[in-house]
Amino acid sequence: MDELLQKLREQVETATAALREKGYAAKTIEDYSGVWRQLLRHAERQCIGDPGGLLTQFAMLKYGIRDISHPADTREKYYARFLLCLQDASTNAPWITKRSYKAARQFRSRGFEGAYDNFAAWLNGKPLKQASIALMMQSIRAFLCFAEDHQLNCISELSQTTVLQYLESKCHLSKPTKDSMVNTIREFFRCPEVAKMIGKDLSVNLKSRKTSRYCRLPSFFSTEEIRRTLTAIDRNTLEGKKDFAVILMAVDTGLRVSDIINLRLSNLKWDCQEIGIVQQKTGQPLRLWMTDALKWALLDYMMNSRPKDAPYDHVFLRSLAPFHPYVSAGHYYKRLNKYLDLAGVDTTGRRHGMHSLRHSLAARLMGENVPITIISEALGHKYANVTMQYVRIDIEKLRLAALEIAYNA
Repeated sequence: MDELLQKLREQVETATAALREKGYAAKTIEDYSGVWRQLLRHAERQCIGDPGGLLTQFAMLKYGIRDISHPADTREKYYARFLLCLQDASTNAPWITKRSYKAARQFRSRGFEGAYDNFAAWLNGKPLKQASIALMMQSIRAFLCFAEDHQLNCISELSQTTVLQYLESKCHLSKPTKDSMVNTIREFFRCPEVAKMIGKDLSVNLKSRKTSRYCRLPSFFSTEEIRRTLTAIDRNTLEGKKDFAVILMAVDTGLRVSDIINLRLSNLKWDCQEIGIVQQKTGQPLRLWMTDALKWALLDYMMNSRPKDAPYDHVFLRSLAPFHPYVSAGHYYKRLNKYLDLAGVDTTGRRHGMHSLRHSLAARLMGENVPITIISEALGHKYANVTMQYVRIDIEKLRLAALEIAYNA
């Protein structure tokens, strides 16, 4: 028991030091430490030799949490986070900023689980990006769960009829999305181990679909809508300075949000007022003009908002502790929509994520009579047939065509 207590005290000290190192506010550190001190007092009164059992018992007795890994409501999540962060710190696990408590649905059939695992192993042996593999596995999990929900208990019971029924249940989705599903299911059936488990190759009944992702008109916002959206951002706050710089960068350069959140300090070429990156999606280099408005917005953010002494060279970091780079584009989908709402921009029938600003740049450049070849290069397309064949980018043209946003407006 004494050994467990000593180990727990060391874990609390380690976790508290981690909070300070990550820049958490004194009040936040005290909130965490308060819960951990209560846990220590509880441990002194109990005779539990298992740290995991101690956390489980404390969570139940003190907060009524039956399972700290799957808290039932907002209150339970609040306290479960304190305990799970202590657990993570003790095992040197990554510090989770936004913890998800949604566990992936488990298969009821071992055959379905085995086929799923075999497909994952097969895909990992291919030259595919991990993000692409993750999307394909997510699609196959949904397909197999659908099959189980329709009383299929054995992997060998899968058929073309199962696929048709599944696609009918997805009739509300766009044709490109359903085509992608068909292609993924076809790959699943082509997996040698899966075909062996089913007893036949069902992929021969599914034709590969190559519907263009550009089969419908892209969504974009007018110059006036963009002006109103940028004006709606409160640049007197730390978060506002960063949001303004991020959104203006998407507006002025058309960069994908994945490139923006991965932008490094060394990518900003202040001497020639350009941004030079290697694109996350294509791996191709791209050089873009930095407008005066964007330059001053970036300087304002970096001098007055970006966390000081952060051990990262990413340009954009979280405004609240822990001060680390963003790992997902989802944050800026929410931020952009916040300002679209504040600006009164009607998004009905339009896509309204950060990528829509990329389409908006293309629309603006077209309105300025910029040649399609230059627009294609400006957007960093890897293949010429995405837009049209082109030769090289014209920085001067982009400088003239860039949206003029008065920084102090």
